[in-house]
Amino acid sequence: MTQSLKQKVYTLLKTKILNNELSEGEYLEETKLAELFGVSRTPLREAINALENENLVQIIPKKGTFVTTLNTQIIKELFQARHIVEPVAFELAFPHLDSEVLLKYKNEFSINIENKDYKQLHQLDYEFHNYINSMCRNRYLIKFLSGISDDFQRVRTQDFYTEKRTLGGAEEHLLFIDQIIEGNIDVALTQLKEHISNTEKYYFQSLY
Repeated sequence: MTQSLKQKVYTLLKTKILNNELSEGEYLEETKLAELFGVSRTPLREAINALENENLVQIIPKKGTFVTTLNTQIIKELFQARHIVEPVAFELAFPHLDSEVLLKYKNEFSINIENKDYKQLHQLDYEFHNYINSMCRNRYLIKFLSGISDDFQRVRTQDFYTEKRTLGGAEEHLLFIDQIIEGNIDVALTQLKEHISNTEKYYFQSLY
């Protein structure tokens, strides 16, 4: 029971952090969070410890627990890592990608582009990249990319991340999916690299 409660709290708390519902640097008051999630402080602390291992929270002795901050240098390094690692993972994943899964993502992206549901597009973006990365069948790359993906979800859900870029990124995903389904790995790889570059450009334009 404790383990399942820990997992439940972990998922709820992580989701709030990734979606910036809990802000960078925000103090996490255990009593209030335990009341919010309807649990005792034991599974909450276990969840917090797991999130500390993922660098999503920081426990400072005698001060408390805080959501970690993504400064400009960290985000520059995050993009640098994406540029280097994601194309490699994609090439490994390409033979294992399922057309039915890709078509499902294409349909979901199309619906939410039409509805301009930015929150859902952010979630789809996160899930789609996780799917691609997970299919590379390399446990070390998957673990590394999971951390990158989590941190980048915190980037794309920031208030100043433009709606224009959210829609533009989703449109790029549609083209990317088409090329994968058609078997055009070289074109798809180029599109992935351009997608990361476009996201980086728009992010820092919005930031400054």
